[in-house]
Amino acid sequence: MNRHRKFLLLIYLFAALPAGAQKTWELKKDQDGIRVYSRTGDSSRFDDMRVEMTLPGKPSSLAALILDIGNYPNWSFNSAKAYTLKRISPSEVYFYSMIRSPWPASDRDMAVHLHLTQDTGTRTLYVYADEIADYIPEKQGLVRIPLSIERWIVTPLPGERIKISYELRLDPGASAPAWLINLFSVKGPYETFCHLREQLNQRKYRDATIPFIRN
Repeated sequence: MNRHRKFLLLIYLFAALPAGAQKTWELKKDQDGIRVYSRTGDSSRFDDMRVEMTLPGKPSSLAALILDIGNYPNWSFNSAKAYTLKRISPSEVYFYSMIRSPWPASDRDMAVHLHLTQDTGTRTLYVYADEIADYIPEKQGLVRIPLSIERWIVTPLPGERIKISYELRLDPGASAPAWLINLFSVKGPYETFCHLREQLNQRKYRDATIPFIRN
């Protein structure tokens, strides 16, 4: 089974289970072309999140932004620091991320396995970003996030536009009350995608070419 077929299987498990086994998505915010949904998570005390939006851009532009690890604090909500741990290939990398948490919760960190792949027929871009909790030792004063699974489907549209469907399953770890994190679960995705749209307007992303991406 190839990578994007595995991805579609995961999406099925995330979003297409029978209603009795899985909560349905509830629209929480629809503003500026960004729609944020949530649902009660089955494997976590914290809500699963989904974001949908369409914006000007190309798959290569978004790929360039996502692969620019050090730039995450400029668009990813509450990201304080991010840097590459190990580069496997132009499309696959392990990176470190430190995230500021709302008071009174402690700041968090995680090591992430990031991989991008594209369906050569449809040119749909798939992005996988999975927390690897034991990839690096824990750091004093920070809570290691035990679960973070991100999935992106980026579909190219006519007129150099892209449609993004993003899902996040998260457990931020000890000492973070669910009600507090869920309170910020709409604000975080919304602001992230607002800043993402601004970043894609920068020339270095707008005009980026990625060898393994076809627009």
